[in-house]
Amino acid sequence: MSAERRQTKLPHLREVALNAFSLYRVKPTVTIDIDRDVFCLAGANGLGKSSFIAALNYGLTGGVAPPNVRVEQLSRYQRDASAYGTKYFTGRIAELDRPSASVALRFRVGEFEYYVRRRFFAAHELEEFSVSDGEGRTVVAHEPHMDAEERHRLYEVRLVQDTGLQTFAQFVFLQHFVFSFDEHRHLLFWDTRATELVLYLALGLDPSLAKQVDELRKAAAAAGSQARNAQYQATLARNELERVTGQLRRKSGVDESVMDRYRNLQSDRERITVERNALRTELADSRLEFAEASATRMRKRLEYDEAFMRRLGRTSAGPQLHAIIGQSLSDHQCRICGTQHSTGPVAIKAAVALNKCPLCTADLVHDPSDAEEAQERLVALDQELAAVSRRSTGLAKTIERLDGEVREKQRELASIINEVSEMQAHHELPSEEEPADADEGLLRDRISQLEGSIDVLLGRKEEHLRLRAEALASYEPIQAQLKSAWNEAEVEFVPRFRRLAEEFMGLPLQVTLDAGSGISGMAHLALSVSGTHRRRSEQLSESQRFFLDIALRMSLAQHMTSGSGPACLLIDTPEGALDIAYEAKAGDMFASFTADGDQVIMTANVNTSQLLTRMAERSGRAKMQFVRMTEWTTLTDVQVEEEHLFEKAYGAIEEALDNGGSEPLAALND
Repeated sequence: MSAERRQTKLPHLREVALNAFSLYRVKPTVTIDIDRDVFCLAGANGLGKSSFIAALNYGLTGGVAPPNVRVEQLSRYQRDASAYGTKYFTGRIAELDRPSASVALRFRVGEFEYYVRRRFFAAHELEEFSVSDGEGRTVVAHEPHMDAEERHRLYEVRLVQDTGLQTFAQFVFLQHFVFSFDEHRHLLFWDTRATELVLYLALGLDPSLAKQVDELRKAAAAAGSQARNAQYQATLARNELERVTGQLRRKSGVDESVMDRYRNLQSDRERITVERNALRTELADSRLEFAEASATRMRKRLEYDEAFMRRLGRTSAGPQLHAIIGQSLSDHQCRICGTQHSTGPVAIKAAVALNKCPLCTADLVHDPSDAEEAQERLVALDQELAAVSRRSTGLAKTIERLDGEVREKQRELASIINEVSEMQAHHELPSEEEPADADEGLLRDRISQLEGSIDVLLGRKEEHLRLRAEALASYEPIQAQLKSAWNEAEVEFVPRFRRLAEEFMGLPLQVTLDAGSGISGMAHLALSVSGTHRRRSEQLSESQRFFLDIALRMSLAQHMTSGSGPACLLIDTPEGALDIAYEAKAGDMFASFTADGDQVIMTANVNTSQLLTRMAERSGRAKMQFVRMTEWTTLTDVQVEEEHLFEKAYGAIEEALDNGGSEPLAALND
């Protein structure tokens, strides 16, 4: 069946304006006219080149491609990209600039010129939107009083209409996955889920087919999941049916005296468990009270020592009031070394009698001015210490008692559990979860309910399997259209891809369609190099993977727009992955893509590589616009120290631009 070929028109950028883009410290507000097929923003590491590409995509779509994304549904991907945009620009745009920071774009879609401006933290809003035709006449006028979200919805409807796509979510997906190669280096070639959606949209088929495939796969997955859930629930019901049936069988065949003992044991188990848990709670409370009493005792001891030292400085009558001295005298035992005396430590008595400190023998100064008050304070503290000591001692005994009671309850519980287990093993008694005294009539009613539930669940499973089969049957004719479209595309798309890719690789390549098997087998592209299949990305070098994927995007974009206008790619150039041999080849590939008017908006490092130099030689100033990013933001200390190297590299590229473009591009492409 031959598929009807449809053309797609893509945005072709003409102007970019960033406002309050704090990342660019020197020029946070900058406007750029893009008037050539190649626009290159060149700078050093860490200056915000990747953020420039992200800002362009955000201006077009209201979102930024998330890293490590898995595309399941296009509408969900659009939502995730919008949410990630807010996260992405947070930190790149200063907090004070958040309300005013915006990106404005002027671009053409076919004969129409669009102007949009959106704030960076309002993904679903447009501050300005207008459309004019090729004669400059206003087609959609900016309405200042229109709600910003309504203005964005109007933009979505108009863009879908002019691009020839089916939904705005399709445009967002294509812009991020095909028309951009950003810092995440997502490889389309080896992402079968994304590739299949791209093929439906890129091979000239009705865009609604991509939406239908998306919905059919979603319906098939949902039906399959619901069928599995119904089977799982039926299995659970069947297991319960077996348990209840066994319970009824056991109830009919067990001696009543055994059942009585079994019921009593279960009752004892529940009672003892409650008692043990109550004791555990009481024990935990007592331990907490003991900890608090110990802390209070320590605090009171410190207060007593401080009061005693103050008293000691005022009077000689107080050493015997200190807790250590007083206890040593009253107990006839030294509290320092533990020696027992018949009438009390003689040395302590002698020192107190001589008005000296019992520990250091220093003379004590007599100051009776407030002796009575200090003595009263010491007496009060001594009483408080005694009280808290008694409380601590009592709590310690309570803890010891409760701990023993808990252990005893645990032993009783273990004994009951062992007896219950032995009875269950010998008499086929019900498990712990089963009520031992369940009525036979209730059990038979439950059996009837479970049998009915199993029948219903198995019926649901069959219905869901039928719906899944219908989705599969609806998918097959769409898959046939995809195969037919690929057969036609092989005439243009495949040679175009081979020409671009082989210009970079220098090796013969082939790409074929693997249509998959059924709705679960996704259609994808199979690559071979020099006759050898490369089904895994690691079978190629890093630079080969990156630039073959860029070549795929270039050829897809050209195929989609063939006869309807230029294509435009946004590329954060991965030139760091290139070795010397491939630098110039990559520049040739880029120049070949733009030879017939297609557009590349690219960022690149300024270095001694041949990529930018070769592009400049091939394109010249007539086709290539070169902007120095080092004028937009501040350099690091290391970059400032070596700024002359940047100037040297810039100079080489500028010279190549001045001298380039003289050789006919047609001759270069031969």
